[in-house]
Parts: sequence; structure tokens; C-alpha cells
Amino acid sequence: MADPREGKVLQGRYRILSLLAEGGMGVVYKGERVGIGRPVVVKFLHAVLSDKPGIVDRFEREARATARLNHPNCVALVDFGIDEGAPYLVMEYVEGKTLADLLDHGAVRPERAVEIARQLLAGLEHAHERGILHRDLKPANVMIVDCEGYPGDFVKILDFGLAKLAWPGED
Repeated sequence: MADPREGKVLQGRYRILSLLAEGGMGVVYKGERVGIGRPVVVKFLHAVLSDKPGIVDRFEREARATARLNHPNCVALVDFGIDEGAPYLVMEYVEGKTLADLLDHGAVRPERAVEIARQLLAGLEHAHERGILHRDLKPANVMIVDCEGYPGDFVKILDFGLAKLAWPGED
């Protein structure tokens, strides 16, 4: 059975191309920015969760958290919206392999591990300086990408879905 979202255009700007992943909270698609063909990721909250205020709040918190990030090692939020009652996020498309995939192939050379950790920590420092705690950092949420003009591995932190915003004065 074909996915009813594939081929759909959101807000006249984002075309859904194909399913990338599905999890407990939502569904993630590869898409493109209509008119310019730039690849994006569109993450929808599951429709059955859309009527639960706590869940919708959490999804909107991910949008607010990701929007506050402006660092090369953190995935960038492009847009946020609601389509037929289903909230969605549009993020930059990051192509590569996860750190989990890399580790599945065995040990990583120490100098490579240090470079990956350095970039990971730089992205987390940026998030923490903006009051954002990731809370779901794991190898599957760290993408190793080829970055034009950058020698070696380039790290992108994904999925701020469990992020906690620590506003000034909060515990």
C-alpha cells in the first residue's frame, strides 16, 4: 500500500518524497523544497498523538529547541507547521551514516574518535549555551557526513525530540 503522504506538497513549499524512518513519536520523510530541489527532512507527529496536549507540547518543544541552534554540528530547523491536524518539522537533510553504523564495523582509531568527540562536544556546548539539553544522545542520533571542503568526518547531532529547554531561573 502506497504511503498517502508521498508526493504531497506542504504549504506549497515542501514535497514529500519517501519514507525514511518511523518511531514511537512520529514518521520521518525525505522531501524537497519545491522550486529549488533542495533536499529536506519532514518529521510528522503521529496522527493518533496529535490530540494529546502533552505530546504536542513536546513536539513543539523540539521545534523551539532546534530553532535556537545555529551551529555546524547541530541539525538545522527549516520550518514548522501543521498539515490536516498533524504537526510537522522541516529540517536540513543530512546524508551519511550514523555513529551507530560506524561502530558496528568495529573499533575506531583513537585519533578519529577524538575528532568525532570534539565535534560532538562543540555542538553540545552550543546547545547548552542556549539552554538546551538533548536528553537522547546516542550513536543513532549522531550522523557522520561528508562535508565538502572539510577533510575527514563531519559530525551532525540529530533528533532533539526529548530536548529540555532550561530557561533562566528554572531548576
